Amino acid sequence: MYKTDIHRYQKEILKRFPKQEEQEKVLELFQNLVFKLEKNLYHLNNINFSIEKASGKNEFFHLMPIYFELESFLVSTRSSVDMLMHLLNYCLGYDIDNRQVSVSSLFHSGQLSKPLKDIFARYTTPYNNPTWSFIYLFRNEVVHEKSIFQALPIYFKDVLDHSFLYFKVDKAEKEVTDYLKVCLRFLDTFTDRVLSVLEVSLKQ
Repeated sequence: MYKTDIHRYQKEILKRFPKQEEQEKVLELFQNLVFKLEKNLYHLNNINFSIEKASGKNEFFHLMPIYFELESFLVSTRSSVDMLMHLLNYCLGYDIDNRQVSVSSLFHSGQLSKPLKDIFARYTTPYNNPTWSFIYLFRNEVVHEKSIFQALPIYFKDVLDHSFLYFKVDKAEKEVTDYLKVCLRFLDTFTDRVLSVLEVSLKQ
C-alpha cells in the first residue's frame, strides 16, 4: 500500500552521517519507522479479518475484536508520525528532549525550515485536514478519555446484497475499511514529503 521508497531515503540520508555511531542511530530510527508503518498494515488486515468473521452481526460480542484492532490501529498510526518526528529531530540536530518530541514541539521550536513549515501547515492543521485529526488527535480521546466503543461506535449496514461496517467521523458516515485506507495513504504522502525535504536539507 505504501509508495514511499523509505529504503532509498535511508540510503541517501545515511550518507550525510559519516560517524558510525551517528549512522547506527539514524538506521535505528528508520527501522523503528518502518516497523510502525508495517504495524499499521498488520492491524488493518486484522480489522478486515474480524469484519469478515463478524458476518454483519451488530451484537457487541461480535464487534469487540474489531474495536480491539481499531484502537490498536489508531495508536499505531499516531506512533508512526511520532517516530517520523524523532527522525527529523535527530537528523536536523534540533536537540528537543526525546520525551517532548511531537509535531507540535517541532513546529513551535522555531527551527523548522520554510519547506518543512509549509508541509506541517498543509498536512497537520486539523482545519485543513480532517484526516490528520483522526490519525493524530483522535487517538488521545480513545486512549485517555473514552473507550473506543464510546468514542467511535461501529455498526454494520446492508447495502444492496452486502453488509458493510461504518462509523461516523465529524458526523459524516464512513465505511471503515475504505476510510482507514485513506488514512494510510495520507500518512504515506506525509512521510514521503517530510523525508524528501529532510534529504534535500541535509545536502545543503
